[in-house]
Amino acid sequence: MKPRVVIDTRGLFCPLPVIKTSQALQNIDPGGLVEVIADDPAIVLDLPAWCHSNGHTIRRREKRERTYRFIVEKGGAAGGEPGAGGP
Repeated sequence: MKPRVVIDTRGLFCPLPVIKTSQALQNIDPGGLVEVIADDPAIVLDLPAWCHSNGHTIRRREKRERTYRFIVEKGGAAGGEPGAGGP
């Protein structure tokens, strides 16, 4: 699962990581992947909620120390549950 776009939003706070994710998803086809790197703890609630309400799917999420990484699949492709994902 290799993302086409990687967005590093470390140092940015709500709502900027979600806005940057939205902008990146506009530039790729449905089914395309974006990796989001963030250090704002609010991202663990904000990004899944935003993805769910906009039809995108979180394919993977992880936390290492104070950094969060998400793989977001752009909606519009077959399969997947919006907002679902790993632990």
